[in-house]
Amino acid sequence: MLNSKSFAIIEVGKVRVHVLDTTLITEADFYAELPEALLTQAKQSFKSVKRQKEWLGVRLLLKHLQGTNISIGYKSTGAPYLIESDKQISISHSGSLVALVLSDERVGLDVQTISNKPLKLISHFLSNKEQNILQDQYDELTAVKLWCGKEAVYKYLSIPETSLIGDIKLEQRDDQLIEVNHGLNLCFKIYENAVFAIATKI
Repeated sequence: MLNSKSFAIIEVGKVRVHVLDTTLITEADFYAELPEALLTQAKQSFKSVKRQKEWLGVRLLLKHLQGTNISIGYKSTGAPYLIESDKQISISHSGSLVALVLSDERVGLDVQTISNKPLKLISHFLSNKEQNILQDQYDELTAVKLWCGKEAVYKYLSIPETSLIGDIKLEQRDDQLIEVNHGLNLCFKIYENAVFAIATKI
């Protein structure tokens, strides 16, 4: 079973996000919880130990939630889905954190470690109008939230060739950030030096 040091449940808006810190999970933990075939598949699919842990971490979270091993398939867009369940799934990882949402309704989840990288790349994902959101809060945390919010919307939509600038439009209304082209609400939470964003239908 997952222990409280490696596993957490956080509330982002009204959505429960299940989080695993892969630095606190050993290979022995994976062998104890998952079929050996999955560990073999991870090693064959990914050379990086970090990517192996991310891939296995998602399946460990899923087993913890469902009580059994459920297979994950991937659509042509790359979006995950559960093969033996009608539940909606959204997955994200950043740094050592792996996060997963299971829901009856479609959601988009993204996680981004807080850094100055998005601040340096704002012209690549924010329109000129959206950059006005940064005017009063020109800091790395706000930039990470905007990047994370756009990625959460991208995952919610799961439409090939969606443009972060051309197709996903963010607006600040009072204290709420929304996506106006598709009518989506965005909620955020900071946990373990990372921003978690959830996109849901308004």
